[in-house]
Amino acid sequence: MSRALPCLAAALALCGCVATQRDVLDLSSQSDELKRQVTDLKQAVTNMQGNQADLSVQIQRLQESLTAFGETVHHSEGEMNRLSSKIDDLAATLTNKVAAIGTTLTSAQAKSFDEQKASLAKQEAALTSQLQQTAPSELFSAAEVRLSKRSFDLAAKGFEEYLSRYPKGALADVAAYDLAQAYYGMKKWEAAGRHYGIYLEKYRKGSMTASARLMYALCLLNMHKNLPEARQYLESVVADFPATPEAKAAAQRLKKLAVAAPAKAPASDSTP
Repeated sequence: MSRALPCLAAALALCGCVATQRDVLDLSSQSDELKRQVTDLKQAVTNMQGNQADLSVQIQRLQESLTAFGETVHHSEGEMNRLSSKIDDLAATLTNKVAAIGTTLTSAQAKSFDEQKASLAKQEAALTSQLQQTAPSELFSAAEVRLSKRSFDLAAKGFEEYLSRYPKGALADVAAYDLAQAYYGMKKWEAAGRHYGIYLEKYRKGSMTASARLMYALCLLNMHKNLPEARQYLESVVADFPATPEAKAAAQRLKKLAVAAPAKAPASDSTP
């Protein structure tokens, strides 16, 4: 019994020592871990400080870039303003040049018109001189050619010259009719009608009587006056020259007049 107690005490003391050593080892391990964590934390702080310095440098560079960009934009605005000013100046210059060109063209057109008038006057004078030196048949033939080519103004001058110089010439009746035709070609209805009337009065039995009556009526219709007289002449062509092209044309005109004329209202029966 007495021996067992010392052994038990020794065993307990040994267990206590073992437990204490284990705790010391655990504390040492924890201390090392804390030291490692502190070292890592210091390294992280150092890295953060380095990153902060780099970020500051980047921010400073960005600010410098923005400043330079602002200066570039300001310079560009100045260049744009100068360019706009140049464009305005160019537009004003172009406007002035266009106006000057318009004035030059107007002057050139006026000059060209005057030159054309002078040329026509020379041609007319040359034609008059030529007509005065031409034989009757040549004078008439030249006017006929101009009439066939629809040069009505020159043709009229030729026929008038022929009738003026040879009022009783062999071709006076044809010239009188063709003179009316020339005025009709120029759509001078009144002058044409007057000359058709002259032909009908002077050459009552002429070969162009049917055509002259028809054309005289057409002149009245084109002037929209004396329609009853025009209808009378058309009816005379149908009655006096029934088998001619002029009669057919006159009949067609009469039909158009009948269609265009308003229908007469029937007389009312007054018988109770």
